[in-house]
Amino acid sequence: MKKGLLTVILIGSALGLFSVISWIGTDYALHATSDQAFCGSCHSMKPMQASFLDDVHGGASTKGIQALCSDCHLPQDNYISYLYVKAKSGAWDVWKEFVLGADDVDWYTKRNRANEYVYDSGCLKCHNNLKNGSERMNKQFVAHKPYFLGTTEKSCIDCHSVGHKNLEHKLKAHFGPYEAAIKK
Repeated sequence: MKKGLLTVILIGSALGLFSVISWIGTDYALHATSDQAFCGSCHSMKPMQASFLDDVHGGASTKGIQALCSDCHLPQDNYISYLYVKAKSGAWDVWKEFVLGADDVDWYTKRNRANEYVYDSGCLKCHNNLKNGSERMNKQFVAHKPYFLGTTEKSCIDCHSVGHKNLEHKLKAHFGPYEAAIKK
């Protein structure tokens, strides 16, 4: 009886230790693959990294707060959705960059569809007092009322050009003018 109890305790302890170590490892991996240094390590992402570092949400923040790429480009409303989209888009990005080649990506046109790559939940995670603050500030309230009432189809990025300052200039410097870039 004592030997069986000891076995159960040892197995339970091993499983508990494995769970904690797995959680710490997963958390570390998720964080390590979420910032501009990691995302900008791919050649095709160099202009996005440079423009992010020029933006107030990135390296030009006067408040000492810097968003991670994942803060904007992954959903922040629930953990399961976050993990699913991170795994799916991460796998595609690696496949596209290293197997298929990213030279044919039309970054100029993708900019026109930025709302497909930025999640409002990321904006609202940091700007979490916007709804209540808007009610106290008439200008903010009027501007954001349709959004919070759900009477507009617009997303945050449709009205606010943030995250990548001077991206057009950085794209041209890296890939060349639009016409040359799409002919590659």
